[in-house]
Amino acid sequence: MLRFAVVLGLLLLGSTAFTSFSGVVPSSTPTSVPTATAVTQPTATAQQSAPLQPTGTAQQSAPSLQPTGTAQPTATPIPMDPPELRAVWVDAFHDGFKTAAQVDQLVTWARNANLNALFVQVRRRGDAYYLRSFEPGTEDPDFTPGFDALQYLIDKAHQGPQRLQVHAWLATLPIWGNRDTPPVAGSHVFNLHGPSADPSSTWLMYRDDGEAWAGTPSGGMYYLDPGNPDAARYTTDVYLNLVRQYDVDGIHLDQVRYFEGDALRWGYNPTSVARFNKQSGRDPSTQPDPNDPDWIAWRRDQVTALVRRTYLEAKALKPRIAVTAAVVTWGKGPQSSADWQRQAAFASVLQDWREWLQEGIVDYVLPMDYYRESDPQSAWFDAWTTFEVANVGQRGVVLGLGSYLNDAGDALAQLSRARALHPLGVALYSYAVPTRDLENAASSDRDAFAAQLRSVFARPAPVPDLAWLAHPALGGVLLEAPGQDGLQIVLRDAAGTQRTLRTDGTGVTGAVDLSPGSYTLTLNGTTQQMQITAGAVTLLRTTGQ
Repeated sequence: MLRFAVVLGLLLLGSTAFTSFSGVVPSSTPTSVPTATAVTQPTATAQQSAPLQPTGTAQQSAPSLQPTGTAQPTATPIPMDPPELRAVWVDAFHDGFKTAAQVDQLVTWARNANLNALFVQVRRRGDAYYLRSFEPGTEDPDFTPGFDALQYLIDKAHQGPQRLQVHAWLATLPIWGNRDTPPVAGSHVFNLHGPSADPSSTWLMYRDDGEAWAGTPSGGMYYLDPGNPDAARYTTDVYLNLVRQYDVDGIHLDQVRYFEGDALRWGYNPTSVARFNKQSGRDPSTQPDPNDPDWIAWRRDQVTALVRRTYLEAKALKPRIAVTAAVVTWGKGPQSSADWQRQAAFASVLQDWREWLQEGIVDYVLPMDYYRESDPQSAWFDAWTTFEVANVGQRGVVLGLGSYLNDAGDALAQLSRARALHPLGVALYSYAVPTRDLENAASSDRDAFAAQLRSVFARPAPVPDLAWLAHPALGGVLLEAPGQDGLQIVLRDAAGTQRTLRTDGTGVTGAVDLSPGSYTLTLNGTTQQMQITAGAVTLLRTTGQ
């Protein structure tokens, strides 16, 4: 009989110790998780790195103890604006953090602009701009060999009273961008599981005609397929390794979606198709039509499952780390809440980020509201930003502005309108091209734009508190059923309210934002009891057959 056994109660939100329960600890338990019956205090640095600081003086470091009788000067507080996330994206296709000097300049520029967060692209195409990675280092010729850009950036950004958050931005599913030349490193995921692999070992996303190159002959990329369980597991592990190894304030999921060209024709990895046919009772020798509504919904669920698993497992490692995503807008925007399912994010690239917010499996999204400040796109910008702020669900939204499309005056106009909606914050794309006329601009020109930003951001501001992380009232559960693809599990609370969960291809599912108390868990016709605790996620693993 298949049942769940409590393995560990893992810290999820806001606590200061890991709480364990009796049970068998899996051999694959991360090193930061204590063995059974132990109560382990996290290291000082793990707690001090919490990304979400209280307002005001919490940005300053704690004073040290001084000998009795020694008078110490009182630090003058920095005048602060109200809490607001003020961010910039720093991409890896331009210079910006590839040498120590570039990092120093980036940090200085961000502080001069009164920003407080950097979203830095440290994985471009299955590679790493940081050293403690199981993926190969980048082949970028402009990157300093042996330089740990991420660690150096963290050290510089976290120093001093005007602390900057560092969010590790990773391209999630694209893994190689050269059609003719493979990566140099034999260990690169493209070389191991790309076009040369046999059908049972390839992890690539394929089009319905068998093409794997997503793009045109002159430009494109290869993607991993989220419907392939091994590809999905690998992708989450890339994020988790970074979370373990670096004191980042957040992980940022970019391009966690199907390819946007040839709408709905992508996702035909052989393993993905076989899984769908089995779960749907289809003939295993056939493949579904691109417009088959069941196949569309199934693929959308694969993207959501990848986000859910990454969120839950990252929180099990570092409870207060921010898990965020850059998400698609495109077009004139929804005219009502009911119009959401006609938008490209939901209907074409199968990225249901509104559902992620409602379920609570991201801490906030950064919609890419990249529009020109001219008709008709100015109206599209307003429609999207208004919709986004009205549909935050259980979490938050940081409005992402395409300042690179506009001159400084128009970029500042959009920035002012976005802030008037009172989102969690705003983010500019990008540091390399802060406005339309500043691509490859001299540092003096970029500095001039920082001065213009200060006309909007008059003083530094603390990063806003996220109540569900800082003051948790709810709990969660992470369910592992190895080898059980598509297993249906029902959670029912004491009042009879239930949630139906389904394991993904790796046998994992879970839920957040559960009220504390006793729950009945039902699978395969059997029931058992489990307890949900505020601020914790309980890890359960199946036993039996």
